[in-house]
Amino acid sequence: MRLLVTGKETGMTFAVVSTGGSAADPIGYHFHREAHDVFLCLKGNVNVWANDTARTMSPGDFASVPPGVVHQYQVLGDHSEFVGLIIPGGWEEFFRIIGEPYDGPFFPVNDTRDPREVLIPKLIQAAETCDMVPVRDHPPVEVQPWVSGKDNALPNGLEPYYLRANTGPKWIVEGTICRPLITTVQSNNKFSVASLEGGNVHRNFLSSVGQLRWDSIHHCFAVVHGKVKFQVGKESVKLSAEDTIFIPAAEGFSFSFESPFAQMYVFANGGGVAELVIKVGRKMEAPGSIPEKPMTEWQAAQVTELASEHGFVVEQ
Repeated sequence: MRLLVTGKETGMTFAVVSTGGSAADPIGYHFHREAHDVFLCLKGNVNVWANDTARTMSPGDFASVPPGVVHQYQVLGDHSEFVGLIIPGGWEEFFRIIGEPYDGPFFPVNDTRDPREVLIPKLIQAAETCDMVPVRDHPPVEVQPWVSGKDNALPNGLEPYYLRANTGPKWIVEGTICRPLITTVQSNNKFSVASLEGGNVHRNFLSSVGQLRWDSIHHCFAVVHGKVKFQVGKESVKLSAEDTIFIPAAEGFSFSFESPFAQMYVFANGGGVAELVIKVGRKMEAPGSIPEKPMTEWQAAQVTELASEHGFVVEQ
């Protein structure tokens, strides 16, 4: 486990946790009274169960598990990774309780200790202090195939669901593509997760606007392909694949794609910049990612007009 962002940085609004490992047994059915889990596969394969459903997830696949939903996951293969957003923040302390510090390059592969002896006492302690309720009598559920027409669309409210990679709706503004994985509609107005894609062949829409500052929304960006440059106030930094940046509320920022193709995931405790792309952009029906021609039928004034309604400020 890597704690990329914790509740301490976000005012306990959310946490972002990366998990990597090799093939193991399912972790065991449980549910959370308050916490909303999401699973976004980045490498390899991961099985995710939610109530009476289960899918084998590959890179780009997504699962949403609201509070009260009985769920578990299972890492498959030699090296698989997924990232999760935890709402509200604080539940990630569970991993500090059951885990141990590790400074190796990936994860231990020769730990021969009996998990029942090592983990069970810690799990009992964690269950008493964290929002985790074990469900030991949940009936077994077989992994099911992906369902066309269901697993490629966002639901209209708060419910567990799976979303296949590169499916679902997408919006374009200039050369920036936004693929929402979960919006405030599916999260009970609590958070959003989206894929932002683009390249340096087209102008980034923020270059015409300036820096944006949300007073109450934090953003975490995780780059998975290419290079992305961030400007935060007067400081700039260039991120490559597997780099992460956390931008707290009240910090103005902008970004630009610095390679022919770049992709990053953005996590926010609200609609944030992903919602802005959706509001300003045009729904994109064509397949693929970066378009040959950018979507230019928009004006920077549109962003300014949305500022007060969506809780951000434009800083030139």
